[in-house]
This record gives sequence, structure tokens and C-alpha cells, in this order.
Amino acid sequence: MNQTPVSQYSMLVDRLVNAIRSGSVVEKDCLTEPEAGDSYVVQSAVISALGGKVGGYKFSIREGVLIGAPLLFVSRQPELGFENEIKVEVELALVLGQDLPVRSGGYSRGEVLEAIESVHIGVELVRTRYVGGAGSSLGLLLADCMSNVGYLVGPELDRALLDEGADLGHLRLENEGRVLFDGAAVHPDGDVLKSVVRCANEGLPMGGHLKKGQVLTTGTLSGAPVIEKPSHFTTKLGGQSFTVTLKTA
Repeated sequence: MNQTPVSQYSMLVDRLVNAIRSGSVVEKDCLTEPEAGDSYVVQSAVISALGGKVGGYKFSIREGVLIGAPLLFVSRQPELGFENEIKVEVELALVLGQDLPVRSGGYSRGEVLEAIESVHIGVELVRTRYVGGAGSSLGLLLADCMSNVGYLVGPELDRALLDEGADLGHLRLENEGRVLFDGAAVHPDGDVLKSVVRCANEGLPMGGHLKKGQVLTTGTLSGAPVIEKPSHFTTKLGGQSFTVTLKTA
């Protein structure tokens, strides 16, 4: 009898859940790489094992393909436990003010913009759960929730930052005197809303649709520098400042 995707990848699910909970990493050589279409089933099983609550999503467009992953948690508290090899990505956090079910005729960019209740400084913490990272395997990356550790929502910013072609301004990221980024904030897609518009019109890559209250993020403005030890870091963007503390677990 053919195995279902979840049972076929049960070892991968178990290893990832344990690595997320313990802050450890796993050898990927012994794991079965999810086939196309199965990676979101594995991702869903991981989230279910961790409690099943999804407060938001991260999206990316790679070679024209929309991919995504749930955020393991969303918090407005500016602190998190430190993990080895943890990286920080400064982003724009979009809070949805209404549901966006897929509909005939789709949504324009302007309609999606109107559905966003507020925009904030967003801080995503990321860490691969594989020894040496996922490498070129998109299936392993998606199974690992695209390396998400958690997401912190900071001060509210001017909605004008979401206008098409908007200048996102200057971004500075500093870790206790060590400058991690200092320059123009540039979105990798050229448009913060590009992948959100696609999600509204195509549905979520993992199934379902965008819902009111969810926090969405679509790409780093700062790269992904490593935070080397328990400490605090501060990001300044759009006239606002947000300091996050990574505590010893």
C-alpha cells in the first residue's frame, strides 16, 4: 500500500519538531527530501505537532514561483530566547484588517493595500534546523518553515511605505555597538506587496486564504546577519526604533 505524504516523511517531521523545540540541528543526509507538493504537507504536520496555531506567514518569490511558510509565533514582546546561529532579518510587518478569500476577477494592488490595517517594523529571527543548512533543496527548506524561529512586531510605520515605488528610506541595525547593517532599505521583490497580491489572487501556497489579523512578511530589508551571543539589537527605520533582547534560555 502506498504511504501517505505524512507517514512517508514521519522521520523528517519528528526530527524537525525536536530541533525546533530543543534549538538543535539534524543531519539531513538520512532524511527523505519532500517531493514537489509534499513539502507543504510536511510543513503542516510540523506546525500541528507544535500546537497548530498560526498567527501569520512569510512569503517569497523565487524564479517566479510563490513560496511561503507559517510563522512559528508572532509576538509584540521585544524579547526571545537566544539560539546558536540565530540570524535577524528586519522587514515590514503587514497586519491584515480583513479576510481576502480567492474570488473571481481577483484583487487589484490597491484593494490589497486597503485590506492592510497597519504596517510595522518587523523582526524575523531565522535559524536552519539542518547541519549545513537546506542547501539547494527547496523541499527541505519549506519543511523547516523556511528557517523561521519567530516573528516580533515593532512600532507602527507610515503606510506610505507600501505605496508602489516608495522609497523605504534608511535602515540601521546595531548589535551592542556592532553595526550589522547601515544603508538603504531595499525590498528583494522591488514591491513589498507583490507576493501578498499573488496570495490574495491564487490562495496560500499551503492552501487556504489570507485572513483578518494575520501578520504577513515578504522579505528582508537588511540581509540576515548572525547574532553571535545573548544580547540586544536595535533597528531604526522610518523614524522609529525597535530594540529586541535575545535572552539566555
